[in-house]
Amino acid sequence: MHQILNNKQLDLILFKEGFVVVPFLEEEDVKTLIDFFYENHLTEIPGFYATAHSSDIQFRNKMNDKIKDVFTDSINQFFNNCSSLGGSYVVKSKLQEERLHPHQDWSIVDETKFRSFNIWVPLVNLYENNGSIRVVSGSHLWVDNYRGPNIPDYFSEYNDKIWEHMQTLNMKAGEALIYDHRLFHASFPNKTDQLRVATVFGIIPNEAQMFYYFGDGNEVDVYESSVEFFMEGNIQKGPEILKKIKRITAPLVNIKKLPIFIEKLSVNKKENQTKNFDFMSWVKKIFK
Repeated sequence: MHQILNNKQLDLILFKEGFVVVPFLEEEDVKTLIDFFYENHLTEIPGFYATAHSSDIQFRNKMNDKIKDVFTDSINQFFNNCSSLGGSYVVKSKLQEERLHPHQDWSIVDETKFRSFNIWVPLVNLYENNGSIRVVSGSHLWVDNYRGPNIPDYFSEYNDKIWEHMQTLNMKAGEALIYDHRLFHASFPNKTDQLRVATVFGIIPNEAQMFYYFGDGNEVDVYESSVEFFMEGNIQKGPEILKKIKRITAPLVNIKKLPIFIEKLSVNKKENQTKNFDFMSWVKKIFK
């Protein structure tokens, strides 16, 4: 597999555990990003909010450009021959009372050849009461699967058990959680009066092509994709505007090594369980 991080020891940890936490931004960079956020958000923030979710494409790009500008030096320092995808502010207020359940992020590359990653950076210190991230070490190796809109979550019945086996990352402002998109992760609700402001940024190897995976019953359609589609397109209309490459038939999940607390994984979801794509649920899962 492609070496993702310049530091070979960190790269080995990322390969085995599915995540690493590293110092990423200087204090002045954190201040720059959080000041920019508040300068451009003068109204009340809902329970969960992501700038990449805005219908204003110009605004989305403005937020992305600022995050990318601040992140670039650190990305170059840490990453080996990787391409930057795009960034978003992600915010939780106390109006969102429920936790974000354990989940994996979408497949966006051919995972038989490549891996894809997020850089998740809080701009405030994190604790359990303001929305800390939780992860399951090694969970990116449990199965080989396809993930995207209309593709069933075969692990949903085990949400509570997975949550019980997660570790909490009480990160400091400016630290980065670099994680494999296959890693199971979740987060606590924010129970404080202060916003939990963070940023997230996508990374793939230079030679990896982007794809969009869309479920159709017990099959998955694969489409050519791009950074522009994810940053500027309507994510719900992928099958209408992207070029279809192929259709993948069952089995859609290859079980590799499940933890002992998951007794049996049912991979025979019926078609009617996949028809209704909930866009807001997707947004919350993608951006934490």
